Amino acid sequence: MARYYKLIDPIKTATTLNVAQNQDGKSTYIHIRLEPGQAYELNEDQLFIRSLKNAKIDRRYSEHLVNELKALKINYTEHFCKSCGGRAKRISYPVVEIIEAESEEIDV
Repeated sequence: MARYYKLIDPIKTATTLNVAQNQDGKSTYIHIRLEPGQAYELNEDQLFIRSLKNAKIDRRYSEHLVNELKALKINYTEHFCKSCGGRAKRISYPVVEIIEAESEEIDV
């Protein structure tokens, strides 16, 4: 079974993520640039997979964004910004979707 990862559908611009990976038995941090609509093959590195699953985007609250996330059934959390004294409402949601495909061809 092939496994892939890609940016979630609401993200329409290229995004760079800082993720961890195992390299020669050591944990290292790398930058990966993901393009919208493109799937990337996922290796068996558990640290890298966990790092992708934990990657989140934090944006200013907007009704439009909330409605889009709800329509796509993407889990999100609402919170108040700590750096500005709790005046601004923020939304956090995952950046990457992990896909398990039966064949080598996937729909993005």
